[in-house]
Formats: sequence, C-alpha cells, structure tokens
Amino acid sequence: WDISLGLRVESIDYQYDNLMLDGRTDESGAACGFGGCRYNRPADREDGFLDISPKLGLRYTLDDNHSLQLRVQRGFRAPQATELYRLQNAQTVADLDSVELDSYELALSGSGSASARGSANARGETRQWHYSLSLYLMEKENEIITNSARENLNGNHTAHRGFEAAFDIDLSSVFRLRGTANFARHTYENSQISGGMDIKGLDVDSAPRVFGNMGLQWRPNERLFAELEWVHSGDYYTNPENTASYPGHDLYNLRVNYRLSDDLSFALNLLNLIDKKYAERADWTTFTADRYFPGQPLRAHLTITWNWL
Repeated sequence: WDISLGLRVESIDYQYDNLMLDGRTDESGAACGFGGCRYNRPADREDGFLDISPKLGLRYTLDDNHSLQLRVQRGFRAPQATELYRLQNAQTVADLDSVELDSYELALSGSGSASARGSANARGETRQWHYSLSLYLMEKENEIITNSARENLNGNHTAHRGFEAAFDIDLSSVFRLRGTANFARHTYENSQISGGMDIKGLDVDSAPRVFGNMGLQWRPNERLFAELEWVHSGDYYTNPENTASYPGHDLYNLRVNYRLSDDLSFALNLLNLIDKKYAERADWTTFTADRYFPGQPLRAHLTITWNWL
C-alpha cells in the first residue's frame, strides 16, 4: 500500500480602482443611449478568494506488473478580473464564487515485457508493453457563465463521467503501437432555462462523448524514427438545448525524425495529412446559427538541429 496526501491553499486579492466615472455613462456623465456604452464601470471595490484543495491518493500493488489506484481531489479556479469587473448592460456588481471541481478516479495500470518469439528470441530481444484503465467522476459547481442578459453569474453545475484507456505495445523489433481512447458523458445537473427549455440532464455543448488518438511508430534503426498518427474527435452538440450538432472529424499526422550524426538531425512534421476541412470548435448562436472555428489545413514543419559545440 502507498498513500499520499496533499493540500494546496491559495489566496487571491483584487483591488479594483475605476479611475473614471462609475456606471454606464460617457466621459461627461451623460447616460448612454441605445447602442452605446456597452460596458458598465463598477465602483471601486476589493474582492478576496481563499481556496483550499485537498488531495488523497491510494495505490495498491497487485503484483510486480500491476497496480490499482484511487485518487480523490478538489480543484478550483478563482474568478478572473475580467469576470469581476468587465460588466455589461445593467450589471453593477458581479458577486462570484470560485469554481470548484470534485474529482474521483479509479485506475488500473500495468507494464511488463515478454521475450519475442522465433529469431528475435534467439537474439535476446524483448517486447515492452504498458496500459492504463481509468474510471472517473467529476462534479463541477459554481461554474461562471454569461447569461442572455450578458451578466456574469455562478450559474452551472455539471457532471462528467467517463472511462479512459491508454496503451503502448511493441508489435515487433521495429514497430510500436500506442493509443488513448476516452468515452465520457458531460451533462448539466441544475435546472436552468435556455432557449425556452430546461436543459437539466442534457449534454454540455461542445463536449464530445468519444475522442482519442492512435499512433503507429516505426524505428528501423537508431537514426530513423517515424510515426503515423490518427486523431479522432466524435460528434457533439453545439448548443445547450441539444438541437444542433457537429459531426466530429478524423485527422492524420506524419512525423519523421532522422539523425544524420551526433551533431546534425532533421525532423519533418506533416499535420492534417489529407487536408481535412474541420472545426477546432463548433457552436450555435441565435444570430448566425451554426458557427465554426476552422482548423488549420495541411501544413509542414521542417526542423534542422545542429550542435556545433
């Protein structure tokens, strides 16, 4: 048995000095008309946040190759200055608490080696392998949102439940396979009206249920290394009401490294190998409907490293 305990304490204090007129006015003090003075300047104030983050870790060694772990911890994020003081419309005070995230994780991990068969075994070669399986539950409260009136509020409670698997294994003396897969569901847990409906129990927008990557590595000798990688992002809803969605995408990357000598090496990265059109993030708004933040097209990065000392 191994046990680890941790405690983090963080204190953040803000001292806000307006240096201009309070409220939603122009520089002369006249109230703004329609379409002007989007931001409301709050009066001078001070805000302080004291957050405590405990952590517990338990690890039980099953045998020489496998272990079972339990991790429990609380994370936090204090409100940012812009969330507290960059206010819009009629909001004069943003009374915010720190965002809190309680995390529970149960993991099984292992590693080992095995003698290769046939001629490889005659040379005394071994195949290495590693894996990790994790179940997790996270509860996030006091999440800071901007509502339809552009007010900054502690308005969300979300739950995040999932399973993650990671592995890497020697397929032969020159090929190695590695990968990570995540299967999860992220849901709104408190009653709130969005788009005329209660979204409690619906999926958090822009949160795919499935994502991961896999890479096939090739190392024929000590000088050359190459990897072909597949990156998958599953479909997800793009609005809180779960009425619009993005279909997800698959990307392929190729990375090659060649060491010509102890002093000179080359690296070539080809990203988005098939020039896939995709969105880094997609969402939906009442003004534009579907909205996409495009990902980058096919691109190449060549690096030359030369050590002359």
